[in-house]
Amino acid sequence: MSQLEKLSDWEETARVQERINWLSRQIEHHRFRYYILSQPEITDEEFDRLFRELEDLEGRYPRLRNPDSPTQKVGVPPSTEFGQVRHRVPLLSLANAMSLEELDKWEERLVRALKNQDMEVGPLNYVCELKIDGLSIALTYRNGLFEQGATRGNGEVGEDVTLNLKTVVNLPYRLNPPGPAEKPLPEMLEVRGEIYMPKASFEALNKALIAEDEPPFANPRNAASGALRQKDPRQTAKRNLAFFAYGLYVTDKTIKEPLSHFESLNFLKKFGFPVEVHGRFAKNMQEVKDYCSEWEQKRHELPYQTDGVVIKADNRLLWQALGATAHSPRWAVAFKYPPEEAETLIEDVRFEVGRTGAVTPIAWLKPVKLAGTTVKRASLHNADQIKRLDVRIGDAVVVRKAGEIIPEVVSVNLKRRPAQSEVLHYPTKCPVCGAHLERSGNEVAFRCPNTAACPSQVRRRIEHWVSRSAMDVDGVGESLIEQLINAGLIKNASDLYRLTKEQLLTLERMGEKSAENVLAALHASKKRPLANLFFALGIRHVGQGVAELLAGRFDSIASLAKASKEEIASVEGVGPTIAQAVAEYFAEAPNQSLIKELEALGVTGEGGEEGVQPVSQELAGKTFVLSGTLNTMDRTSAEKAIKRRGGRATSSVTKKTNYLVVGDNPGSKLAKAQELGITVIDESGFRSMLGIAD
Repeated sequence: MSQLEKLSDWEETARVQERINWLSRQIEHHRFRYYILSQPEITDEEFDRLFRELEDLEGRYPRLRNPDSPTQKVGVPPSTEFGQVRHRVPLLSLANAMSLEELDKWEERLVRALKNQDMEVGPLNYVCELKIDGLSIALTYRNGLFEQGATRGNGEVGEDVTLNLKTVVNLPYRLNPPGPAEKPLPEMLEVRGEIYMPKASFEALNKALIAEDEPPFANPRNAASGALRQKDPRQTAKRNLAFFAYGLYVTDKTIKEPLSHFESLNFLKKFGFPVEVHGRFAKNMQEVKDYCSEWEQKRHELPYQTDGVVIKADNRLLWQALGATAHSPRWAVAFKYPPEEAETLIEDVRFEVGRTGAVTPIAWLKPVKLAGTTVKRASLHNADQIKRLDVRIGDAVVVRKAGEIIPEVVSVNLKRRPAQSEVLHYPTKCPVCGAHLERSGNEVAFRCPNTAACPSQVRRRIEHWVSRSAMDVDGVGESLIEQLINAGLIKNASDLYRLTKEQLLTLERMGEKSAENVLAALHASKKRPLANLFFALGIRHVGQGVAELLAGRFDSIASLAKASKEEIASVEGVGPTIAQAVAEYFAEAPNQSLIKELEALGVTGEGGEEGVQPVSQELAGKTFVLSGTLNTMDRTSAEKAIKRRGGRATSSVTKKTNYLVVGDNPGSKLAKAQELGITVIDESGFRSMLGIAD
């Protein structure tokens, strides 16, 4: 070999090593963003491409593989914010198959590995399960009781999220015996499953975030991961997470562990675990492929997000024979569907002004079918995103939808860009009122500072005020609000309560009965709970959860308005950023005037309720929380009964709660009360405390 050839080999090796090192750093970085921060910077498909390239290079150049290569471990080290749990059985990731042809290659590897062990290989049976887009957890049950739950972590050690998992309503706390009642439950049982966020919960969460001008989650998986890592289980409970079980390991000999994986899924059902109902036994690989093809479109109709199919060898004896790599088991593979993306044209870009003044660019698209729906609009997020993409009107763009409220533009097809296209400039003035836009600190959003007079902000604030989660004013929607503003009848929320029947009758399509209904709904909204009022004010960063926390500490809007930033920040679950926003809100003169006007009109969020005259004070100083369904009275009646006796009724269990009243299906509040040592009473005990005979 010539010196020139040796030098060429050396240069190639150096280039490959440099690429391997770069890929390793990138994968570690993105794993940390994905698994720990729940803030991914790239798509799953982009991450898979990086990982597969690294696997390919290490396969071709094994001596260049780093000892701590990402291909040799799972996930990332667990976060130090939670306790650590060592898995009894490693909780590994799955290798991916990106096409039906790759499924054939996977089966060939199984057959070859079994033959290498001199095992007779007959027809292989499989189990197909929809791949739920959530995060894997390991649950430990001792003598039938839930003892501990942990995340995957690095596959060997995960994070202890037991308290947060207790808020997941369909995750069983106590197991059913799988057979005859006299047959004991296993002393130790480990169950593997997926925590996920249903589409309805995800959409509600993102709507609330968008309403607060907060960045929405990109997909349900990130939202579920963030929810499960909340430091306060009460915040986890509000995210409405759900659970599916997909595997079990019996770590004692009390019961015989099924040798068929499909049978083990039925075993899980007998124990009382929720199992995804569309799993199917497949007699051969062709039936596996048929299942994958069948669900590529049908999955969009499900109430939860799926991104593929998990295929496992059904015979669990083969699992032991096949074993696992450092990264994934050999007996299972994840078939991944193509990304939910489509290409279309941007016909226009409009800048919308939210109720806090944030200006958001929205791309108006040539309608395109995506993930089972027709998409006409997509978010461009902010000025930085427009600049990064260099997106322009007339561009052909790739749009992604993974369950978002508004799909997003992810890239531009520059090859199809019109020759006469013009650079899209983010406005320097409010597109509605003309005020100069401002950008403060590290915020990515530009905001219109004309809070009191910008028509868009005024309209959006009033729309927020009447929304179901706020003051819940039935019959007052966007169309009526726009008419009222255009007619000069309202400028803020307090003006709603000054409306007269005569004024309403001057509006289009407003009859006498409709006018009476609007006034009745407005009058009823005056009696909404304090938490609703705090949320309705539209204070930045104060969503429903924070509003409930504030209402649990401050008993009136006046007491919150007078509170210092430090007092507000001392509320458990309320940090300095939120406290600063609340203090700044009440320091502004227009907001002070609004509060005074609302109080004068009887909108206080506390006291003064019709039919709530005091009868005694035996519950004075006591705080109650209701959970579940009461059989003899509704929640409103129960809360009134507490108030009439001098007590307080709040919505969140805290250290200051004295009693939790439980009815049927009490949910996560019961677990929190038990954790804090709060007295729990049933409906009969509650009625006795009220002096009401059964």
